[in-house]
Order: sequence, then structure tokens, then C-alpha cells
Amino acid sequence: MIAKITSFLKNNYRTVITLCVLAFIFSISVRTSYMLFHTVIELSCIVVAFAVFIVTWNSRKMIDNNYLSIAGIAYLFIGILDLLHSITFKGMSFIPGPGHYANQFWIATRFMEAFTMILGFWFLRKRTKLNFDASILIYAFFTTLVILSILHWQVFPRCYIDGVGQTQFKIYTEYLIIAMFAFSIYNLYRVRAKFNKTIFQLLTVSLVLSICSEFCFTLYVSNYSTSNEIGHYFKLASYFMLYKAVVETGFSNPAGILFKNLKDDEERYRLQDASKDKFFAIIAHDLKNPFTALMTFSELIYKNADKLGTAKIENLALRMNQASKQSFNLLESLLGWARLQSGVLKPNPTAIPAPVLINETVQLLNALAEAKDITIELEADENHIIYSDREMSQTVIRNLLTNAIKFSHPSSKITVSTRKTNDLIQFEIIDAGIGIEKENIPRLLSLDDKFTVLGTRDEKGSGLGLILCKEFIEINGGEIWLESEYGQGTTFYFTLPISKN
Repeated sequence: MIAKITSFLKNNYRTVITLCVLAFIFSISVRTSYMLFHTVIELSCIVVAFAVFIVTWNSRKMIDNNYLSIAGIAYLFIGILDLLHSITFKGMSFIPGPGHYANQFWIATRFMEAFTMILGFWFLRKRTKLNFDASILIYAFFTTLVILSILHWQVFPRCYIDGVGQTQFKIYTEYLIIAMFAFSIYNLYRVRAKFNKTIFQLLTVSLVLSICSEFCFTLYVSNYSTSNEIGHYFKLASYFMLYKAVVETGFSNPAGILFKNLKDDEERYRLQDASKDKFFAIIAHDLKNPFTALMTFSELIYKNADKLGTAKIENLALRMNQASKQSFNLLESLLGWARLQSGVLKPNPTAIPAPVLINETVQLLNALAEAKDITIELEADENHIIYSDREMSQTVIRNLLTNAIKFSHPSSKITVSTRKTNDLIQFEIIDAGIGIEKENIPRLLSLDDKFTVLGTRDEKGSGLGLILCKEFIEINGGEIWLESEYGQGTTFYFTLPISKN
């Protein structure tokens, strides 16, 4: 523990010293004049807010994180409202009036900040780049409404009453803001991979300090109370963390804030090239085997047709037929996968009832199932309508059902069912076949290792079908996974978006 503290102080001693000096300065100012203390604190925070906006604005053409973009825009207007909060504080004579405007501007500012923290996660999911001009106009519009509602129309709810203290509206809104900040921390943790590690940590600490600040502001009765003072310390510390996350990092490590997604994409692309190289090496090896068999057997028949009996020729022809089918299945899957990777094959989603899609596929495979006396039971709800590419979805179901038949024991049962989960339809294909060892499950859907096993009647597979299924499902906005117990059977799950119509 001591070693960790020592290491932290060694790596962050400048920050610690800065905070200590600031705390000393502000403690002196509060003893001299609370108004001076309040003004210095707020102006410090305003400078940080404007600095965050300036960094964001000047890097708007390069920054690839929509969360940081929308937050950077918002802090321009948060800084404006904070400035109005400062100059309307009781005792300041810039904007005289009968009400406690400063308390109203405080609530408006903190709510805008908390709302922006949540809004940022919605923008983070959007693939399109944020429209800076439109965002600024929207924030300017709402900021103007807030200012007019407080200073001109005077319809903003009262937040402080002389002789009474804070109003119920003020206190309950503070708790709402605390909840919004807490929700932002939860969301930030969920998408932490999209942020530089240092920025993620600093933003998290900033949000925690904001919660502490807001809690202090639920306790005071007087604008000059101790809890009010402590709340301002927490606010300053929160803005200091924000400064380090955006402003300082923006200058010392611009790639960390501007190009995090680009760097991740580059690394992911590099790994996928390595995986595909290995995958193609495996495919090339597998293609040689059946063609070698074809060439060997055909040459044997060609050179020895007059010497071979009918039974021998039939046996060689059967083995040639099996080798050609294996080659054809492998090539068909490989070509489909290659078209998808090259961008030639793109999904054309339409609304399709899940039972219709399943029934069409089952009819194609009935003969294959009957050959092993396997029953396929359907438990699909007719109200479950997906929005997906029909051909791709059929290919997935056909591949998974073919595998289920291949690895099922004769006279067994396969169940195909659907159920609704949020905005998705989840498909389940359940067999009671040979199952898969736990250690081999991750290999089934990986490019790194083309894994195949023989069916219950020694049926062979290409090893590419499941990889193609994964690509088709993901390009249509779904996921695919499986659960299996060796010797007991396997369940494949996949999801597709539900139709909104």
C-alpha cells in the first residue's frame, strides 16, 4: 500500500503540489472575503470550461470521439452560465435584482453539465461525425432560453429564499443531478475501451468529485456556509481533473484524445490481416487434399480402365464424388466469405416473419434429416418479425441446421425456437448430439484456427460455414454464440434486429 502511494506521488507530484497550493490560496481568500473566494473559484472553473471548448473546437476536424466533441461544445455554454452565476452572486452589483439569480444559474449550469455527460454516450454510438455548427446553435438556443427565463421572464423556479434557505425544487434537482452523474460513471465504465486509459480515469474522477460537490450543495442553509465552501472545493477539483483529461492531454498527447478510435482500428486491422493470412494458409492446405484425391483416382481409372473391375471403378467413382462435393462446399463458402470481405456482398434488409424463414429452410433440409430419422421441431412465434437480409439469414439457419443434423444421433430431435429480447429476435437451434469439448468452443468461430470434427456418420465439413454465419449475422446487426456439453448436445444462439414496422 505504501509502495503504491509512493509511486502515485512520484508520478503525480506536480498535480498534488498544485492542488495543495490552490487549497491554501482559497482557504486564505475565504477567510478574507467569501465573495472573493467564490469569485476566484468560479473564474478558475470558467477558464477550464473555455479551455476545454477551445481545444475541442481547434481539433474538431480531427477528433474521432463524439463524446469528447459534444462535451467540449457544451462547456462553452456551461462556462457562460457559470460566469452569470458568478456575477449575479449576492453582493456583486453587475446584475442587481430581487431574486437569488446565482442559485438559479447554478442549477441550470449543473443540469446542463450532467445532461451533456449522458447525451455524450448517445453520440458516442453514432458512426457519423458530430455536426459542430448545428450542435453549437442548439446549445446557444437553450442557453438563451435559460438566461431569459431567469433574468427577463423570471419564470425559472426559485432556488433560494432569504431566511429560509434552499427550496425543495433546488434540493431535489441537486439529487437528480447526482443521479445523472452516477449514471454517467456507469456508462463511462461500459464504454471505457473507446477512451484513452488516462482520459477515462480522469473523467471518472471528475464525475465522482462532481457528485461530492452536488451533495454538499444539498446541505447548506446559507450561501456562505461551510458546506457551500466545501462544495466549491470539490467543484474546483472536478474541473481540475477535466482540465487534465482534455486540455493537458490534448497538448501533451494529442493522439490519445484525437485518434483513439483510429489507433484501435489500425491495431484491429493489423490483427485481422494476420488472422486472415493464417486462415488462408489452412484453406489452401484443405483444398489440396480433395483435389489430390480427385487427380489420383481419375488418373488411376484413366490408366487402368481395362484392368479394373466394375466394383473397383464404382468405389473409386464414389470416393471421387465425395472429394468433389467436399471441394465444392469449401469453395462455395470461401467465395461467399470473400465477396463479403471485399464489400461486393452487402445486406439488403427486409421485414421477414421468423417462422416463414425457418420453415423455408427446414423444407430444404427435410431429406437430409429423414435420412438419419431426425425430427425437427419448430417453436417460432409468428409475431416475431426480423429486419434482415433474407438470403444471408437463410444461409445462417441452413448452415446451423445442417451442422445440427450432422452431429445428431439417428432418431433424435432438433428444436428451432425464437424469443424476443429487447429490440432483437433471438434464435435457438438445439440438438442432443455429440457436443463439443469446452476448450474447443472458442475455435469454432475464429479465423485463427479452422476447427472441424466428423459427424455421427463420419460426415465432413469445410470448417468455414460457421465463420460465414458469424460474418452474415454481424453485418446484419446481430450476434452469434453457442453453448455445448460434450456428449450431451449443442445449442447455437443468434440474434437479428426486430422489424419496427
